[in-house]
Amino acid sequence: MHYICLVKLNALKRILAIDDDPINRQLLEIYLANDFDYKVVNDAKQALDILHLEKFDLIITDINLDGVEDGIWLAKQIKSIPKYAHIPVIAFTAYLISYIGIDNFENAFDCIIEKPINRMQFVFKLNEILNTL
Repeated sequence: MHYICLVKLNALKRILAIDDDPINRQLLEIYLANDFDYKVVNDAKQALDILHLEKFDLIITDINLDGVEDGIWLAKQIKSIPKYAHIPVIAFTAYLISYIGIDNFENAFDCIIEKPINRMQFVFKLNEILNTL
């Protein structure tokens, strides 16, 4: 009898994910559930509140959040918090970089993951980012 052991490279890494769409939040929970310790919130205010209370290793945000505080604004706010200045902030979005503009991308995000993406590709990309820390 043969056994295959799957190692979860970042099983203890903490991820905060922000998306205002309930279906996308559910998708993020499904994608993150087996491989990471995570929290999913639905807006910039909730994200900033929780960031002051807890520590995360990586942050994922949608760009098009409801309200004045979109994902680009949120990413810049996160980078201005000293304990998060070096933490990767990932844009998880259907918008192409040409839409948000290269300046917005470079000043806010460390990486962009474009929707749609399957779970295996998503987890692989997050592990790749986390392993470079």
